[in-house]
Amino acid sequence: MALGIDVHNFTEKFVSERFAQLDLYRRFDNEFLEDLACIVLNKLPVHYIRYDVDMYNYMKDEDKVALKQKVEKAVDESIEFLFDEKRIKFTRDEQAE
Repeated sequence: MALGIDVHNFTEKFVSERFAQLDLYRRFDNEFLEDLACIVLNKLPVHYIRYDVDMYNYMKDEDKVALKQKVEKAVDESIEFLFDEKRIKFTRDEQAE
């Protein structure tokens, strides 16, 4: 058994889909995306599963829609947060010179 492969967080799939929708994989480097993924996933409910198909069958359609909306909000807020953090860091670095 391998955590992250055999057992994984179902919510990651929705986050990955949102990243693709927003073309984030092309627009940002891996370091930014990894930071973003961590922040986003920590804002969302966790659903550890073995097989995605089991969760899809278990979830009601309205629950899937609600989760997608939570993911959209978490991604938007987290992008804004990271941009603010990088701006603050850049400003601090300028002042140190």
